[in-house]
Amino acid sequence: MSMSAPPPNCFRPSGTLRMPISRTFIAGALAGAALGAVAVGIVLSAKPSVESSAASQGGPGGPGRPGGRGGAGGPAAFSRGGMAPAITVASVAPANVGRTLEAIGSARSSKAATLVAETAGLVTAVEIIAGKPVKQGDVLLRLDDEAQRIALARARAQYPAAKANADRFAALAAEDAASRLEADTAFNEHKAAEADLRAAEFALSQRTIRAPFDGVIGLTLIQRGDYLRVGDVVTTIDDPASLIVEFTAPQEAASAVRIGQKVSATLAGGAGETLEGAVSAIDTRVDPVSRTLRIEAAFAGGAKILPGATYAITTTNEGASALSVPGLAVQWDRTGAYVWKLGPDGAATRASVSILQRTDDMAIVSGDIAQGERVIVEGADRVRPGMTFPGAGADRQGRAGAPASAAAN
Repeated sequence: MSMSAPPPNCFRPSGTLRMPISRTFIAGALAGAALGAVAVGIVLSAKPSVESSAASQGGPGGPGRPGGRGGAGGPAAFSRGGMAPAITVASVAPANVGRTLEAIGSARSSKAATLVAETAGLVTAVEIIAGKPVKQGDVLLRLDDEAQRIALARARAQYPAAKANADRFAALAAEDAASRLEADTAFNEHKAAEADLRAAEFALSQRTIRAPFDGVIGLTLIQRGDYLRVGDVVTTIDDPASLIVEFTAPQEAASAVRIGQKVSATLAGGAGETLEGAVSAIDTRVDPVSRTLRIEAAFAGGAKILPGATYAITTTNEGASALSVPGLAVQWDRTGAYVWKLGPDGAATRASVSILQRTDDMAIVSGDIAQGERVIVEGADRVRPGMTFPGAGADRQGRAGAPASAAAN
């Protein structure tokens, strides 16, 4: 039996090893090499653009690093053809660093009175209308005065006779027609009649209660026909032209309070508007028990102060001189607080500051700024060194989308 020749793709008996290589494998290898060359070309062409983008952001260091935003080359690269952030500016204003005192006070009118009956009697007329403005001398209440009118009429009848008798005896005594004793007696009777007349007039006036000053009348429970006793309360009257809130301050804080110092008052509980007044009086002695000092604050007429109500008082004394800027103007980084101030040419310069005190929307600071200088308020967080804003000259006036320029190219 004869053996046929071995197939071309099998191992030969001689021991020589040959791998099978097909045309399909060779074609795939060539296609892969071509795709790899294309990918390498794309990467090499994109690398300069990435480096250029990194340089425009301040270099490979990134923001806050050498060559990053805010570093060397950052502002210039940003400003060329770029747009400056929209900003508003404000002027640095003078201010004082004072100590704020908070207290609770009680309100009253600068002129207030509780009207009482000076004499007993039956009420014949009541002219009191609660809340009604009255003038000084207006009649508020009348008591029965018949007896007093009779006494006054008698005194008025006796007085002229006593006066004429005293004059006649004085003339007779001058001519030695009457003794000095008779003249003196007639004179004393004249003076007694005069006193009786004045007493009768005063007794009659006590039967009528009048307004002691201009003001507003309070409530009363008295009606016509009631019997009043001496000392019974008739009503109250308050002068709304000037109102007082009295409060106390600890002796440590009271020493810094001054006459004329501004005071804010808000109805306890937070209801109502805040009213503005000024310190009008300071007591001369500290209470030895509470160690506090009494202080009065006056509020102009028209203020909605309710006499007798409790108010929350806030007052700040004048302290050391300082400067104030809007709170939004103050920025922070790891070195501390700072603001961006604008020079005459609109160039933004960083100025370090120290915050001394804060209010609702203002910051009282000290640092490398001066009164009248302009600082950037809104948009300050997007400003970088070297930027200029030539048109940002007016306070609180924004410049949206203006081309930025750099101090150094």
